[in-house]
Amino acid sequence: MKLEVNFTLRWLAVLAILTMGQWVMAQRTITGTVTDAQTKEPLIGANILVLGSSTGTITEFDGTYSLSVPAGATTLEFSYTGYTTQQVAVTASSVIDVALSAGQILDEVVVIGYGSVRKEDATGVVAAISSKDFNRGAIVSADQLIAGKVAGVQIATNSGEPGGQATIRVRGGTSVNAGNEPLYVIDGVPIDNTPINPGGFSNGRNPLNFLNPNDIETFTVLKDASATAIYGSRGANGVILITTKKGKAGSAGRITYDGYVNTASISGQPDILDAQAFRNVVTFKAPNRIEQLGSSETNWYDEMLQTSTGQSHNLSLTGGAENIGYRASVGYQNLTGILRASETERTNFALNINNNLLDGKLQINANLKGAFTKDQFDPGVVSSAWTFDPTQAVYDPSNTIYAGYNEYGVTLAPRNPVSAIEQVQDFGRSFRSLGNIELTYNLDFIPGLSAKVNAGYDVNNGKRERFQPTTYARASAAPDPLAGELRNENYTRLSGLLETYLNYKREISSSQRIDLVAGYSYQDFKGEFPSFRAFGLSTDIFGLNSTVPATQFVSNTSILNNRLISFFGRANYSISDKYLFTATIRRDGSTRFGGDNRWGWFPSAAFAWRILEEDFASGLSNIFSDLKLRLGWGITGNESIPNFGYLPTYSLGDFRTRYQFGDAFVTTARPNGYDANLKWEETSSFNVGLDFGFGNGKFSGAIEYYLKQTNDLLFTVNVPAGTNLTDRVLTNIGEVRNQGVELTLNAVVLNTRDISWNVGFNAALNNNEVVAIDGISDQGVLVGGISGGVGNNVQILQVGSPVNSFFLFQHKIGTDGLPLRDDVDHNDNGTTAVNGDLSDIYEDLNGDGIVNDLDKRVVNQPAPVAILGLTSNFNYKNLDLSFTFRGSLGNYVYNNNASNYGYYDRLTLNPNYVNNLHTSVLETKFQRPQYFSDYYLEDASFVRLDNITLGYTLNGKAVFNTIRLYATAQNVFVLSKYKGLDPEVGGGIDNNPYPRARGFIFGLSLGL
Repeated sequence: MKLEVNFTLRWLAVLAILTMGQWVMAQRTITGTVTDAQTKEPLIGANILVLGSSTGTITEFDGTYSLSVPAGATTLEFSYTGYTTQQVAVTASSVIDVALSAGQILDEVVVIGYGSVRKEDATGVVAAISSKDFNRGAIVSADQLIAGKVAGVQIATNSGEPGGQATIRVRGGTSVNAGNEPLYVIDGVPIDNTPINPGGFSNGRNPLNFLNPNDIETFTVLKDASATAIYGSRGANGVILITTKKGKAGSAGRITYDGYVNTASISGQPDILDAQAFRNVVTFKAPNRIEQLGSSETNWYDEMLQTSTGQSHNLSLTGGAENIGYRASVGYQNLTGILRASETERTNFALNINNNLLDGKLQINANLKGAFTKDQFDPGVVSSAWTFDPTQAVYDPSNTIYAGYNEYGVTLAPRNPVSAIEQVQDFGRSFRSLGNIELTYNLDFIPGLSAKVNAGYDVNNGKRERFQPTTYARASAAPDPLAGELRNENYTRLSGLLETYLNYKREISSSQRIDLVAGYSYQDFKGEFPSFRAFGLSTDIFGLNSTVPATQFVSNTSILNNRLISFFGRANYSISDKYLFTATIRRDGSTRFGGDNRWGWFPSAAFAWRILEEDFASGLSNIFSDLKLRLGWGITGNESIPNFGYLPTYSLGDFRTRYQFGDAFVTTARPNGYDANLKWEETSSFNVGLDFGFGNGKFSGAIEYYLKQTNDLLFTVNVPAGTNLTDRVLTNIGEVRNQGVELTLNAVVLNTRDISWNVGFNAALNNNEVVAIDGISDQGVLVGGISGGVGNNVQILQVGSPVNSFFLFQHKIGTDGLPLRDDVDHNDNGTTAVNGDLSDIYEDLNGDGIVNDLDKRVVNQPAPVAILGLTSNFNYKNLDLSFTFRGSLGNYVYNNNASNYGYYDRLTLNPNYVNNLHTSVLETKFQRPQYFSDYYLEDASFVRLDNITLGYTLNGKAVFNTIRLYATAQNVFVLSKYKGLDPEVGGGIDNNPYPRARGFIFGLSLGL
């Protein structure tokens, strides 16, 4: 950990120096209350600013404030979203109370790439979500804070594992093999969110797990190319700007605490036969196997489950003096999973200091954050729980080879899930730290010109260790030569950032304003991944006390470096606050591509028209409070691919791929495939939108239409033998198109003295289509591998169809509404299916008299056609109630659990054991697997109540300014036709994911 300690010490030293700013002693304190002029209710979080300076504060829960005002201050400015800003003169009085009236929308500032703009001046599609609107609950990964909040942004949790990976799509996926995840920029530092070690098993969990959700102030989602093109080759999938909380100059010191405890349990049971039903099926379909059944009643799924528990504690200190603001926080979170032997634990810290020096000419903003994380991974036992014989006992004391666990000990037999949970140790430990320092200097010799330097780093250091003792039954027969395995993978990833740019703002005339940005960016990525594996170790933990040396040992080290150098510029031009123009350009150079394709241009342009500013629209102002038309176009890129794909490289084999020379065995080095002409994907995008508001901003919204087309699609394809150094290579082959419509609605439904109720709704429709695949037959490219058989694929990339559409036979349906059976017996509806003849059960769609792969059809898609979100925040006096619904429509899931476990031949696959079955076999009565039947393709549309929170706030009690008690329920219910455990499945194939839990949280927030 030497590297992390050095980084931390250096940054702490720098930050300590920065805090030694100018502390002016001549100041006074002004207090007061900010209220709604109509209802007389206090306004929470209203802004108070000393005009002409950066000194300010915000109101507390009861609308009160306290502000240290420097000598010479003459005016205070009071502002709040949806209310008219007031300026009040500073007099001899130390108490200033203000009542704000509802009126024009405040000049709210939103963060964009390399700057900020007034919300009403934004020309791109920018959605900002602040901390007061975040989702509540036991949240590990920060992205879950905004799930269901932003139109066109799908945040799907792929599993219920604590801190598990999520899938995020902004306006649909634009790629196939390259990344589809958005770019994250945290306090101005773009982070690398690719898997930790793509070639190993140390991929860890969600890349945002190191961020403490309590430290986050806002999420800003940049969706269209006019907003994301400033990030060039990394903006094709959208950009998410994360801004953490900061102290404000002049604000009084404040200590806050937020903590909770939680519990969670399984929200459903899998569709597998219980012990008695299994005995009945074996008796009827495989009577010769009855003697192999046991006498127990074991629910293997329950055996691997537990009631999840957790806790979270966060403490922060915020405050400031005249020219300096600070915020420091520490946090601790521990969550166990509902699968035994799964857990995540995080200890994090954050520090922000902002300082104004040289009479406000120099602004310094320094951020430092980090987290120590410990993970325990479940040993992958879900599939074993599905298939292990439920009549067998968990333990067999006579089985000394496997430490008293009931195991079959034969090749390909299912493993005892309890044995895996109690013997396999799989741990991950990491330290991640991210920090930067921003210096902004106002250059007086040219009024309006400022220079900014942003230097940052992102370091991620850790390891993952897995130990499987010799008494653990792997998938091979005993004695297993690969038993007693210790696997260790270490990783160090370091990213360094240096950006510098000029910003020029000037009012050319009373009606014209310009805002120019021009800069340079350099970001370097380095990764080192040493690893080793040893086999034949004893049953002692990690073999520490082993007297038996490892019989096999192999080590390897991978070093992966890449660099991105960029030049960028942006121009904003406004005429009479009526016509708004934006143009951006970025030129990127990436070492992931060869010299001929290393550099690329990424331009964009946008126009906005504030219609209400026109003379002819004076009548509309009686109806609308906001009406703005926006147009945008741009080109962005995608470089999220492995390094060196354009170069000839070599990979070292392990002990299983060595070559014998006499009595010696030599590890081989084999060449990898490559494409010297590899280049990034380019996505061109067009957007047209309309922002609108009614009732002085109490009702507002936006409607968007977009069209995105990705060219030079990166995809791994088969290549003819002898034409490359492998049979598959990553290359640029085609085009993908996304187009859709988005709707956002926000309403202040009620706003009285005692009651306030805000509701937000968003909906998005997206149509995804493969436009072209160069050099590929009309049949397309098979993808979507499933469990069961070898090389079975149930999805396809085909021109004219959505990406990863399903590719299946159309099963014939009998008069009873059930799929025709595949055995020689008569079906219940009187029809007969002849054994081995597919035409008896599948439709001959091309009419050639036989049924083969040419009769498969492209049907449905895994991505939703529409996504919905509904959020409500209701307050009655000190009581608050909030909830979030999330919906997904038109998405389909292939139930691989049913197809893999739902046929009678599983009973006799191996003479040494009997597999359990999926309950669907009682309906279909399939004798053999029907992997390519569309019977297993199900409508997985759903509506889910993600969370609901009830809270109560006590103000000014005892030593605390505020006390809030709250309770939250997560994953409350889901409405869906899908028969499996959960319709929200990543990739559209349900194959034993970590089950999702239903949780309950009880929390406490305190403010001093």
